[in-house]
Amino acid sequence: MVWTRWASSLAGAIALTVFVSGCVSVPSETRRPDPEFPRIDAKSLARNDDESAFSGAVEAARFRYQQRLSQGGIVPERAIERAMEQLDTMRHAKNRPLAGIYSGSWSWIGPGQIGGRLRAILIHPDDPNTMWLGTAAGGVWKTTDGGANWTPMDDFMATLAIGCMALDPVDPDVLYAGTGEGFFDAVEGSSNTATMRGSGIFKSTDGGHTWDRIPSTATPDFWFVNRMAIDPNDPTSILVATSTGIWRSTNGGASWTRRLAGWCLDLKRDPNDANHLVTGVEHSSGYVSEDNGLTWTAATGIDGDRQEFAFAKSAPGTVFCSLSEANSIKIYRSTDGGHSYALRTSGGGIGTYNHYNNTLWVDPTNANTLVVGGVYLYRSTNAGTSLSQAFSGVHADMHAIVPENGFDGTSKRKLFFGCDGGIYRADNAYSNPVVNLNNNLGVTQFYGAAVNANGVVLAGAQDNGTNRYTGDPMNWNSNVIGGDGGFCAADPFNANYLYGGSQYMNLRRSNNGGGSFSGNVAPPGAGSANNYNFIPFFLIDPNNGNRMLACGEELWRNNAVRTSNTWTSIKPSIRPSNVAEGGKIDRAHFADNNPWNLSTASVAEGDENVIWAGHNDGHLYKTSNGTATTPTWVRVDRNGVGLPQRWISRIVIDRSDVNRVTVSFMGWEADNIWRTTDGGASWAPVAGSGAFALPSLPVSALAQHRTKPNFWYAGTDLGIFTSSDDGATWTNLSDGPGTVPIDELIWKDDATLMAVTHGRGVWLATVADVEPFSPRSFSVVPGIHESGRLQQLFLSDDRCVVGRRNLAAEEVGYMVQLNAEGVAPVTGGTALTVRVESRVNASGIFRYVDLYDYSAAAWVRLTGSVASTSDSQVLATAPAPIARFIQPGTRRVKARLGWNEVASETTAPWRVFVDEVLFTLVP
Repeated sequence: MVWTRWASSLAGAIALTVFVSGCVSVPSETRRPDPEFPRIDAKSLARNDDESAFSGAVEAARFRYQQRLSQGGIVPERAIERAMEQLDTMRHAKNRPLAGIYSGSWSWIGPGQIGGRLRAILIHPDDPNTMWLGTAAGGVWKTTDGGANWTPMDDFMATLAIGCMALDPVDPDVLYAGTGEGFFDAVEGSSNTATMRGSGIFKSTDGGHTWDRIPSTATPDFWFVNRMAIDPNDPTSILVATSTGIWRSTNGGASWTRRLAGWCLDLKRDPNDANHLVTGVEHSSGYVSEDNGLTWTAATGIDGDRQEFAFAKSAPGTVFCSLSEANSIKIYRSTDGGHSYALRTSGGGIGTYNHYNNTLWVDPTNANTLVVGGVYLYRSTNAGTSLSQAFSGVHADMHAIVPENGFDGTSKRKLFFGCDGGIYRADNAYSNPVVNLNNNLGVTQFYGAAVNANGVVLAGAQDNGTNRYTGDPMNWNSNVIGGDGGFCAADPFNANYLYGGSQYMNLRRSNNGGGSFSGNVAPPGAGSANNYNFIPFFLIDPNNGNRMLACGEELWRNNAVRTSNTWTSIKPSIRPSNVAEGGKIDRAHFADNNPWNLSTASVAEGDENVIWAGHNDGHLYKTSNGTATTPTWVRVDRNGVGLPQRWISRIVIDRSDVNRVTVSFMGWEADNIWRTTDGGASWAPVAGSGAFALPSLPVSALAQHRTKPNFWYAGTDLGIFTSSDDGATWTNLSDGPGTVPIDELIWKDDATLMAVTHGRGVWLATVADVEPFSPRSFSVVPGIHESGRLQQLFLSDDRCVVGRRNLAAEEVGYMVQLNAEGVAPVTGGTALTVRVESRVNASGIFRYVDLYDYSAAAWVRLTGSVASTSDSQVLATAPAPIARFIQPGTRRVKARLGWNEVASETTAPWRVFVDEVLFTLVP
């Protein structure tokens, strides 16, 4: 395929069983000891009101998970799997309603230098310039130039939430990726252990380009794969640490046996003895095995929340442990191979968020030198007794420390660091300078963004602040506002005014196009979880750039936001009178995000008095006098068929009819888009049916085309879905952002849609005026059709039709020819194009595109050029008059795509890989 950045980061299906702040509610069906309904950690209940005590990453994950729960605080069993199955059915359907967006529509605008959370770094054993990264929300990425450039790998895993990776010790083209991110210490369902649930172990045999799930790991026991250890003497002997224990395979993963029970977060093999391993069970002890993982013995001295281990290669029998407890990491050491440990660190240790950020490295040449990471990186030269902060240029929150191959402390002494801000390199482990290697590493997790009339984009990211784009994908202005970023807003009438902020509605204003944010425009109560969601919604009135609405427990209005910080409540709280301030409903659905908070709002374009407002708990209201001092609100979600009682994500008011309103909901359910045509008096679902139904998954963003009201775009946890017929049928777009969660869809102008992703940065799509159409049939003659079906020509997705030259048929020349037929939507037009994406696996091959002229009964050559050995596109344009290429009556269009050798001396059976064929007819 043409190189794109795309990803999949799926919200996990784990039920939240405890209400973090307020009352505890454990539904009867969640009391069983099952991986889908994990244990309750009493420490997590002791959450206080001091938000500074908690990592933004944990709070952010808590927020995202709670958004996505179904009524009653659960996620249906097999929710992800069912949604993926529905998606696969949709991808194989013909005549997909693309709503003017196809593979060539998209462009990635970055950021390429900010990065995002990653937990795995692998280095090729023979080529130090080849490396792989496993990211928390953006999948697997690869570099072949030492980090100067990164490229995303296969997007077709069931999830691209990578928790760990491993390299085959014999064949470096064989890699393993463990999915799921189980490194959080809050109750299941209130942290990323829920939002980043995995789907087993994936294996690649081609250097990471394509991946297949190991079938035996498609079970709840492998929802969180935290570490892998492959026997260096036997690649078929694999041990993995998961959320349910240590699992052992002796046949390359075909089958597994559990050798130790418990949530295991680390697993390390002794570099001096392959049979010797250590692990740790969370909130418990460390364990040691001396028979290659067959049996395990509890260690003494290191009971705690999380243990990370490192063997001292230069001192056999010495094992270090960085132990997280009470938001602090201390170093322990064993001199008996991990059977017993003694505390080394004096004082309070270093800061951490317990499970979230803890990593340890021991110098293989000197057992006294350690590097340990929590919130920041520290170095010890006395075996952990004292720790000094080091490598200050690295982003906060550390997850991986990896040395260069053959680290010897003299000529080879590089270290690589993986953190919430991507990847960094230290050229000298013993000094502090670092190099940022986030070069085209597009894995930033955004919540929201805005774009002004000048094309300046302001976007708020998880743990990476609010960032500004002015035209260069590799040079965003980072952290123009600190903290966790969130939603943003742009004044539609004055490009100088942009608004962003940090968690809990700490809003800032810029009056110079985002060059600086000096104005504080936070509404009353900002900064408190009692008054606002973690990532609260706010917007500028599309009719008045000086008016802002902010969603908290009340709806706040500022009528002079360009210059003032004066706010008025225009919608009172819907909190029941018998629930005190700070109290929460006893339903896990709303754990520590106030159920009565407003989750979104919308103002009718063209009528500033029409305002709709939705709440976390599914309550939906409207007013027709929204500019009044005290507007009158009417509840509309209980009219006719009751709307879902789930988190309302977006409200879209039709530009030409204020009574026509479409609302989207979160939750892994089938009924997540609803519409009223009578101002809320009645409702009907708008989710399609059959192969063209939206899968049962959260819809977090929703947009209607500004000039083509039948064109709709839904952002979900599995990417973008489109409809060309007002929501009657839907299809998925696999190109562009891909299957990454889409948190926001915004119109830059009438023809440009901006997609804000939570894991692959920001994208722009130019929406076409016409619907492209795909082939309905194809044949390979001359040549041999080796593999691939018609569906492989529908999408630019690396799933190809493969043809090879026929050596036995020399009379037809050394060529391969693919003939494709489609059906045009109309009988004539002003322009007809054919776009072909393909590659060959040999040099010296000529490529051409012909169209059949029905009037002359002859083929017409449109274009010809030397074929590329890498994925490339050719766009061939038909000469006028266009009607001759469309068969009367049937409207058939025939294309002939050919490849032949420039020099016929080649005898190898070269192949052609055709990724996509797409026709476009402009009426």
